[in-house]
Amino acid sequence: MDDLLDWAYANGLTVLIDIHGVKGSQNGFDNSGQSQGFEWTSVLNTVPAGDVTFEHWPIRSAGWMGTFDRVNANYTDINRENIQHALDVIEVIVDRYKDHPAVLGLEPVNEPWQYTPIDELKKFYWDGYLIVKKSAPYWKYIMHDSFRFDPSIWGGFMAG
Repeated sequence: MDDLLDWAYANGLTVLIDIHGVKGSQNGFDNSGQSQGFEWTSVLNTVPAGDVTFEHWPIRSAGWMGTFDRVNANYTDINRENIQHALDVIEVIVDRYKDHPAVLGLEPVNEPWQYTPIDELKKFYWDGYLIVKKSAPYWKYIMHDSFRFDPSIWGGFMAG
């Protein structure tokens, strides 16, 4: 990361640090570093011919925020340890790179899924924001909408 940021700075680029995967997976997708749940299917693909495939999206699960109940599509408990781990990672990143001129800002978690408890997610965003702004007040702080496009959920959040 040090070399990448130095290279970016030397070439006139800025970098947004995106925490793309958190402990337990924030969305159950493979792009979070884990595929939380998959089943091999007996279906053979036509292209490429003869390959066996698997099913993932309909049965995925995300354990970052706690234990997810797939039947009721909600969390039965909140994992404060995982959430704190993610906040600790933010703090380590900010402490290490707060003075690097190539860093534009930070996204504390990439694409938390739509089942993430919204009050917990908003609290996490606030806590992460305070960590960033304490040591790197000039950094941009980018938040994903958790696939919730409703202005009543996000409208006014963090106002002021």
